[in-house]
Amino acid sequence: MKYIVFILIATLSLSCVNNASKEISKAGQFNYSIDLNISGLRGPVILLDRTTFEPVQTVYPNNEIFKIEGKLPKEKMHATFVLHFPCKYPDPYFFPVAEACAINFWMDKETKIKADYDSLLFADVTNAHTDAVEAFKKKHLPAVVEFDAFNKEGLKTSEESSDEEQIAYANKGNALLEKVQNEVLAKAGNFTTSEEMAVIIAEWGANIGIDKLDSLGKLLSPDVKRTAAYARIVAISDYMKKQANPPSLKVGDRAPIFNLPDEKGNLHGLSAFKGKYLVIDFWASWCGPCKREMPFMKELYHKYHKHGLEMLAISTDQERDKWIKVMTDLDMPYLQLHDDKHEVADSYFVRGIPYVLLINPEGVIEAIERGEALEEKIKDVLNINS
Repeated sequence: MKYIVFILIATLSLSCVNNASKEISKAGQFNYSIDLNISGLRGPVILLDRTTFEPVQTVYPNNEIFKIEGKLPKEKMHATFVLHFPCKYPDPYFFPVAEACAINFWMDKETKIKADYDSLLFADVTNAHTDAVEAFKKKHLPAVVEFDAFNKEGLKTSEESSDEEQIAYANKGNALLEKVQNEVLAKAGNFTTSEEMAVIIAEWGANIGIDKLDSLGKLLSPDVKRTAAYARIVAISDYMKKQANPPSLKVGDRAPIFNLPDEKGNLHGLSAFKGKYLVIDFWASWCGPCKREMPFMKELYHKYHKHGLEMLAISTDQERDKWIKVMTDLDMPYLQLHDDKHEVADSYFVRGIPYVLLINPEGVIEAIERGEALEEKIKDVLNINS
């Protein structure tokens, strides 16, 4: 079975300034006003431009109800912005679900945001643009609406779910994701003059793929190409193209050697597994998809260890205590190692987790797969018939 991250691709972080400026008029500015009601608020709030990573302003509220006001260039109307709250995670775009410290929203002239400081991921955001996008989804894109509800509920309950429930969640999510992709591809051409459709294309761009994303973007009318939604489509496409051929390991490469400590501080290296097939699973205690995948990984170990398969997990947690706690809770039956400095992960060019490799007895990478594809490869190399 395959597993995926079910947080909307609208959260894709773009490190490059978009190149759609030629399509957008830069004349003039607009006034924006953000009314906030954040119960339990503690500390300052930073307003960030999500595309450029640039801070717009920082406010120091005296109470939970406050306002942020200012001016922005007209091309930033309906662009994606972030409210970043006090947090131990310096990156306002990536953090554990349970410790979310940012609210993402589309900028408009007047926005209202209500949230609890301890559950910022589920903030209630309303403005004319957000309301229009949600209304468009409900009218034309039922699969997207279904996925949104499923994903939100899953984020709320994932920590409380049993192994079986998490596997069922992942399977249902994969099916819904495919349904959404098909819906967006089938209907995009019917709404070429709709800014709301452009927003949906941008949200799902990383799932649709570069070629299809570019094709859908070209269908949009000149007016839509002057919007921030189209700018996001171009930025996402550019980002994906730059990431298409990054330095990486591939099947047939020799696996980098390493020595890492287990929970007792004892060092273990790749050389100890010479002569055996080995699965290496990079993960972290804060990674929801990693933890949802662990029941399947345990199942693999119990099924194939007797046939000679070895497994080890490498945590990239910076905080040792959190790694120990979650590792203990998960009750993993195979070797657990700690890569707190990310040095081994870097040597394996790990850019996202979970990241799973199958190493052959000679120390060469046999597969970089997860889920069903990984299991099929294991059965193949171990000569196990279904």
